[in-house]
Amino acid sequence: MKKSANNKKLKLTNNEKKVLMKIILEGRIADTEMAKSMNISQQGVFRIRRKLEDLGIIEGYYPNINFKKIGINLIQVLGVKLNPIVWKTKKESDIASQLKKIPYVFHAYRITGYDITYMITLGFRDIHQKDRFLKKLETLFIDQMEIKWSYNFSVENIITLDPLSLLYESISEKEYSFEKLF
Repeated sequence: MKKSANNKKLKLTNNEKKVLMKIILEGRIADTEMAKSMNISQQGVFRIRRKLEDLGIIEGYYPNINFKKIGINLIQVLGVKLNPIVWKTKKESDIASQLKKIPYVFHAYRITGYDITYMITLGFRDIHQKDRFLKKLETLFIDQMEIKWSYNFSVENIITLDPLSLLYESISEKEYSFEKLF
């Protein structure tokens, strides 16, 4: 898949929005099935899907993982501040590449202007695995980083992990309206 070098918001046609919403709501749905339900030809759906991929709007198709069923029971969120020694020797892209290599990391965010430089979300089998990892991290890299804050919780306390819900407003171009929150 090609990625668009341009990161500005693209204007989508109504059919492109419909196809994208269908993919968001139903996952990796077959083009024939989508075409039937939307009254668009299969070739039309294929062309739209390919265009969305080529523009970098769709960068891949990801499974929705049940952490508990694969043995991940604990989530850890870290606020980490990298020390000046790291910034003198590493580029931002090098740091990002290193974070991606840590097998426990499933989200990492570069944060600017606060007491942290990265917010990292990790998954572990249990508290013992988490403790071993953090002790190693703090011991081996004490001169390079500082853990500013750390929160852990059971995967049973995850309310949502659905980044696709963020797309609703963008695609529908309608503001979410609060009638009542709780």
